[in-house]
Amino acid sequence: MNTTLRLKVPQWQGGNNPTYSLGSDLLTFLVPKNLEQKEVTVPIPEYETPLEKENGVTAQRVVAENVARTITIIQEEAPDKIITLGGDCLVSQAPFDYLHGKYGDQLGIIWLDAHPDISTPDIFYNEHAMVLGNLLNDGDPVLAEKVEHPFAAKDVLYVGLQEPTADEKVILERLGIEYQIQKQTRITPNEIRSWLEEHQFSKVVVHFDLDVLDPNEFRSLYFAEPGVTDFPAEAGKMSLEEVKETMAAIAEQSDIVGLTIAELLPWDARNLKNLLSGFDIFR
Repeated sequence: MNTTLRLKVPQWQGGNNPTYSLGSDLLTFLVPKNLEQKEVTVPIPEYETPLEKENGVTAQRVVAENVARTITIIQEEAPDKIITLGGDCLVSQAPFDYLHGKYGDQLGIIWLDAHPDISTPDIFYNEHAMVLGNLLNDGDPVLAEKVEHPFAAKDVLYVGLQEPTADEKVILERLGIEYQIQKQTRITPNEIRSWLEEHQFSKVVVHFDLDVLDPNEFRSLYFAEPGVTDFPAEAGKMSLEEVKETMAAIAEQSDIVGLTIAELLPWDARNLKNLLSGFDIFR
């Protein structure tokens, strides 16, 4: 019988924002329940002291330890499928690496994200922007070294990608990743099915970064932080309905063996939690 492991990974250090941890808590509550799927929480440090840069990377040692903890749990459980509830985007590294080792060339990646996540410490400092690079044996050398079953550029399809930065475009070209900027039009469900069929990916892992959504429709995102108007990257453009259609198309063509949902930033819930923590009646 196939087994599905649910991993709650409240990691926030990869994006240097403790609100990612609360996002993981809420995702665990929001996703449909299934008593046949075992749930395991990866222990992530909760301290919120300023994180130091190591080798140009924020909290490099901490996030490396978090990945190691996740790897240990996955290897002990040895599941057939993994649902990962983050936390920042780095939470995809360990489960996708494991599943690639399990399914090999049958496995492709759908990267449902407004951003390419192939940064290196030379151009950026937060690890969550390097996770796909790590999985491609690039990115951050320290974290990439932990990947035992690296993917190739041909294994990746971006859905919902917005304009990369100039530095990211250089890396994308160097890695040989084909991509399409999806401002006005997105990659259609038919195109997704055709890509999976053409590459003979009978299995697929999906990285769903909520940043791919249009912040005018969905507000618990980096690009909807209250009081902030200037952001260093482009917001997503996809609607909830388009994501639903995308996931349905993937499932029609291939077996989804891994799904990560990451980067939920519930600003209102965080602010309310902080407010309530000051009420004497709760003490």
